[in-house]
Amino acid sequence: MIQPTQNQTTKNPLKSDTGTGFVIDYKKLLADTLRFWWLFVITISLSLFTVYMIHRYAQPVYRASLTLLVEERGSDKPQSNMMEGFGLSTAMRSIENQIAILTSWELMRMAVSELDFNLSYFKTGRVKSSELYGGVPFTVHYDSTAPQLINAHIFLSVIDEHRYRLNIEAESGGTYIYGLQRGGPSTGPIAFSEEFRFGEWVETPWLKIRIENDDLSNPEERAFYFQFNSPDALASTYKSRFSHGRSNDNSSIVRLFLTGHNNAKNITFLNKLAEVFIRNNLERKNQIATNTIQFIEEQLIIISDSLLVKGSELSEFRTEHQIQSVSAQAGIYFSRLENLAEQTSQMMLTKKYYEYLTRYFISDSLFQSTIAPASYPVDNGIITEHINTLMELNMERQAISANASQNISNPYLIDLNSNMEVARQTLLKALENQMALMDQELRRIEQERRETTAELYQFPEKERQLFGIERQFDLNNEVYTFLLRKRSEAQIQKASNTPDHSILEMARSAGQVSPTVNSNRQKALMIGLVIPFIFLLIRQLLNNKISNTEDIERITRLPVIGHIIHNIKEGENVVDLFPKSIITETFRRIRSRLEYMTGDKACPIIAISSSMPGEGKTFCALNLASVFAISGKKTLLVGFDMRKPGLNRVLNLHNQDGLSNYLIGKAKLKDIIQEASPGNLYVLPSGAIPPNPSELIGSPAAEKLFKELRANFDIILLDTPPMGVVADGYLLARYADSIIFLTRQGFTIKDVFAHTIKQMQDEGITNVGILINDIQVKKGLVGYNYGYGYGYGYGYYEE
Repeated sequence: MIQPTQNQTTKNPLKSDTGTGFVIDYKKLLADTLRFWWLFVITISLSLFTVYMIHRYAQPVYRASLTLLVEERGSDKPQSNMMEGFGLSTAMRSIENQIAILTSWELMRMAVSELDFNLSYFKTGRVKSSELYGGVPFTVHYDSTAPQLINAHIFLSVIDEHRYRLNIEAESGGTYIYGLQRGGPSTGPIAFSEEFRFGEWVETPWLKIRIENDDLSNPEERAFYFQFNSPDALASTYKSRFSHGRSNDNSSIVRLFLTGHNNAKNITFLNKLAEVFIRNNLERKNQIATNTIQFIEEQLIIISDSLLVKGSELSEFRTEHQIQSVSAQAGIYFSRLENLAEQTSQMMLTKKYYEYLTRYFISDSLFQSTIAPASYPVDNGIITEHINTLMELNMERQAISANASQNISNPYLIDLNSNMEVARQTLLKALENQMALMDQELRRIEQERRETTAELYQFPEKERQLFGIERQFDLNNEVYTFLLRKRSEAQIQKASNTPDHSILEMARSAGQVSPTVNSNRQKALMIGLVIPFIFLLIRQLLNNKISNTEDIERITRLPVIGHIIHNIKEGENVVDLFPKSIITETFRRIRSRLEYMTGDKACPIIAISSSMPGEGKTFCALNLASVFAISGKKTLLVGFDMRKPGLNRVLNLHNQDGLSNYLIGKAKLKDIIQEASPGNLYVLPSGAIPPNPSELIGSPAAEKLFKELRANFDIILLDTPPMGVVADGYLLARYADSIIFLTRQGFTIKDVFAHTIKQMQDEGITNVGILINDIQVKKGLVGYNYGYGYGYGYGYYEE
């Protein structure tokens, strides 16, 4: 067993953790970056070229913006004044609800229906097509009552200024009847190509159009095409490209944004959407006023008929009986009866209004449209509050239910419908209770009227009859006057209604959204730098081969005793053939380190091993033995790799008896030791390949061999099998004073090296030095640089 030298007795030379892991070598990464600079040039060039192609052929996306002032009505308006502004719903309006209405699918659909977006025109190019809006050189007129093929490219090829050709190819398609606002019959595969004259109708089962030539003269093949669009699909498209924002939560100024390939259409759509939104707001307010006026006019017709009848009856009675007035006492009773009749009339009007509300709110289709009942002044805060609540819920439902078929499973919409139904039933129950109270009050008034009338029976019959007719006439006249005044107020209020919202800034272009030149160039430059860098990083992380000293130092604390550069010379024994070469000088430096490791031993034995085959053990062993021999020491190189004897191949000793023959007693030691060049170098070849090398190395004959060799030589070097493959090296370590453990740059696998080092630690093998073989020296790069020069006129150089 090897005994450690003084500098290794107090410290375990092996790391307890020999795992390799993923460790980034920044020095090597920098070296690779400089080495593969051309890779960065290629990726950056490709990235910038891709950006150029994108900007040349990609459809640009533009953005338009519009600023809208959305006024918020507070909820502190007097509930009793229901006529003012006819604002039952506006009292409950909030900014969020108005934005929800503004962004609803239904409002988008209304805006699309008022624009000329049913047809889209395109100009074809070699790579991309551009949409035209305004300044189109031809106009397509279509029959709104006939089915039109939608979402299909209809190509127009100009033949001359009077004729053109239509080309349509579609696997299948749908149709749309714009006049009826509904879809038409579906079509099968279409392959259509015919010539027509400008101005004549083109009629097919799925198309009926007429094309007018505005500025087409030059013959062009498939230069233009157009397509019909579904209004519902257009509304969904614009909704998906629509966005909004507010400067802060306390602001009612809303900015609307729309993106698309055609900026003119974006601006047109935003202006129309704002117009429809403001008009819709005014129509909601006017709808309540209109219903109120209609209710009052219905009551005026009834009262005017009664007033006409009672007026004629009063005139005829006075003429017939020559009576103009009644006595003062009768007047008191008549006034009382008139007051009771007025109360009855007011209550009957109120009751009729409640009956109207009951009929209005009991309809099952009520929630499918805007709730806007007629308004009549009633002194009942409960009914007013219930109506306001129901209208607010209806307004919120319309805001979020853009399309009933798409939102039928929306849990919030289901909950909102449930709340509206509860509010409606509560309102209907409140109306029922109020009408019951009014019936009770009417019965009380009727009883009081009967009692007063009974007292009037004491007056003369004619005066009593006259009083009754006058009382009914005056009551109808007062009610009629009251209704005329309220109708005038409603008409004035309707005429003075103004929208709650206004446009602060009309729609305008907000610039191009994509592709953006500067941003994309920066991204391309970044990608061009990052991709090769990531490639080099992954290349390093996935590299499981030892590359430099740092890789070894991350695995073990064993000292690195030297580096052998790549051999570019012919021949294996470089030390003997090229004694002044740089590689020979590296072996001399290693000899010095080995003399320090072996100390003052009389005949040290140095074993040369590695973790795997192919790492250059025989090459290093031969040249180390040669450099020791040159120094004047009687040196023996023993070929202990009896499984794959590389020494026999290098020195052409295949047919010579050797170590295996000695160990089995078939040869004498003096007969198998061969002299070699340079002088003082002797070689003990492996001999014939035995079936049991490990048993021979562990036999007493091997121990006897080492005793005889120590007595006859100054230094012994052992060319051993790789320790990471077979156990022979561990057996030979018992006889060795020092071990040179060989690694090869770019060849030795880190995990195998770490495992072998761990095994050596477990076996208790010490006094080990690591030798890195086959170093590739690259000029001009960060790495190993070897050069030896001395200031006394003597230098080593490559021969």
